[in-house]
Amino acid sequence: MKGGGEMLTLNQAANILKQDQLLREIVIGDDWRFEIPANLKDRRLQFLSYDSRRIAPDTLFMCKGLHFNEKYLEDAIDKGAVACVTENVYAGKDQHQVVQLVVNDVQKAMALLAREFYNNPQQELKVIGFTGTKGKTTSVYFARHLMNEVFDHKVAQLSSIAECLDGEHFEEAHLTTPESLDLFRMMRQAADNGMKYLIMEVSSQAYKKSRVYGLHFDIGVFLNIAADHISPVEHPSFEDYLYCKSQLMLNSSKVIINRECPYYDLLAQKALAAGNQVISFGSSQSNADYRYVVDSPHEFHVATFSSQQPQLTGRFKINIPGTFNDSNALAALVVGRQFSDDTAAFAKGLEKTTVPGRMEMLSNQRGLLACVDYAHNYLSLNESFKYMKNTYPNGRLIVVIGAAGGKAESRRKDIGEALAKYADVAILTSEDNFFEDPYKIDEEIKSHIDNPDVEVHINVDRAKAIQDAFNMARPGDVMFMAAKGREQFMHEKGHDIPYVGDYQLTKKLMREYDE
Repeated sequence: MKGGGEMLTLNQAANILKQDQLLREIVIGDDWRFEIPANLKDRRLQFLSYDSRRIAPDTLFMCKGLHFNEKYLEDAIDKGAVACVTENVYAGKDQHQVVQLVVNDVQKAMALLAREFYNNPQQELKVIGFTGTKGKTTSVYFARHLMNEVFDHKVAQLSSIAECLDGEHFEEAHLTTPESLDLFRMMRQAADNGMKYLIMEVSSQAYKKSRVYGLHFDIGVFLNIAADHISPVEHPSFEDYLYCKSQLMLNSSKVIINRECPYYDLLAQKALAAGNQVISFGSSQSNADYRYVVDSPHEFHVATFSSQQPQLTGRFKINIPGTFNDSNALAALVVGRQFSDDTAAFAKGLEKTTVPGRMEMLSNQRGLLACVDYAHNYLSLNESFKYMKNTYPNGRLIVVIGAAGGKAESRRKDIGEALAKYADVAILTSEDNFFEDPYKIDEEIKSHIDNPDVEVHINVDRAKAIQDAFNMARPGDVMFMAAKGREQFMHEKGHDIPYVGDYQLTKKLMREYDE
C-alpha cells in the first residue's frame, strides 16, 4: 500500500497546506487551533487515502467528493486513520480520535500532500502532457513508441486506455487523468522503476478537479478543441471547458500548439504571459513552425519553417487509419525532437505504433468490414465518419453508438448531427448508462438525426446491437462500433458490469460470418 520512504509528519502536512494558504484551522475534538500541538508534531502519517476501503494504520484520510458522506470518515477512523483533510468540521462520535486539517479545497490539498508524500517524483522525470478534445490517447501512444526507440524503454505512460510504469507492462486505466494521489504515487513508482520520461493525457477535468494541481510539465501539447463535456456535472459552458484545458499552457515550460486550432492566439498569449516557450505545428496550409503534407494514406512528410526550432524533416509512415492521425503523429514527433535528433529512430517508432481500440479495422473473407474506435464526441466522430465514407465510398456506413449517462449531455445532440451527416444506418444502444435510462438517451440522440435517409434502430443491449449490425451488413458496407473499444465493462447504476468488448465481439463475429 505504501512504497519505501514515503512519509509525512502531521506538522509537515499542516505547513504544506499553510504555504499554499489552504489551511483554515486544525480541529482536535473541541480544541480549535492553527498550530499542531507539540506532542503531535512528529506524529507520522504512513499512508494517504481517499478510499475508506483502503486504510492502513496512521492514515491521513481525504474527505473528498461533492457529496461526501461522513460515514466514510467514521469507517476510516475505525480502520486506523489518525488524521483527515476536510472542508467541513466533523462533529461525530469519533471526533476526538482524529486530527482534522480543515481546508479551503480538499482536491488541491490532496495534490500538494501527495506530491510531498511521494518525494516529488516529478523532479526525477521529464513530464509531457497532451490535451485536446480528440487525439490525446493516440498522440500519447505515438510519443511513447517513438521515444522508446531512442531512450531504451525508459518512457512511462498514463492514458485513458492503459498505464505503463516500467516501460514494459500495462494495466487498464480507469480515468483519463488519475486522481492526484494516484498520479503522484504512480509517478513515484515510474521513477523508482528507472523511467526517465512520463507521457500522459491531461483532461479538462484534471484541471477542473485539481488532479494535476502543483504539477509542472516540461512540455504541454494542445491538439485541438471542440465543444464537449458540457453538462451540470462537468463544464457549465464551452468557455469553462476551454479555460480548464488552457491551464496546461500556463503550467508547462514549453507548449506545443496546433496552429490550426481556432483559439491558437489565446493559447499562445497565455503561454507567453507565463514566460513559457511556444512551438506550433500544423498542416502545409498553416504558418506553423512544423508542417506536414500528406503523401498517401498512412504516409506524410514534415518540414521545419522556423530557424528558432530544432530541425525536423523527413518522410514518416503510420499504421493507424485516418488522415487526422498525421497531425497527432506530428505533435508526437515535435515532442521527441525536443529531446533527440534521431529522426530515423522516431520513424521506426511511429510505424510500430498501434493503439488498442483506436481505429482498429477488422474484415473477413466474406467482404465484411468493421472499425472499432473510442470516438464519442462530435470532433472524433465527424473525422472518423468522414474518413470511412471517403475510404469506402461504395458501401453503407452502419454505426453502433450510444452516449454516456449523467454527463456530457450536449454530446447527444452532437452525435445525432454527426450521424445525420454521414451514417446510412444508426443502431443506437447503451454506452455507460450510469444511472440514466438508456432508452431516454437513445431517443434524445434520435431526435437530433434530422436526415430522413438515415435508417435508425434502437437496441439497448450493446452486444445484440453489434449482432444487428452484422445481420444488416452486406459486402462493401463498413460497420463502425463507437466509444467502447476494447473495454470489458459497462458502468451501470454504480457498478462495473462485465461486457465482452466491442473489439472482442466484432472479431468473434467476423470469424463466425465466414463459416
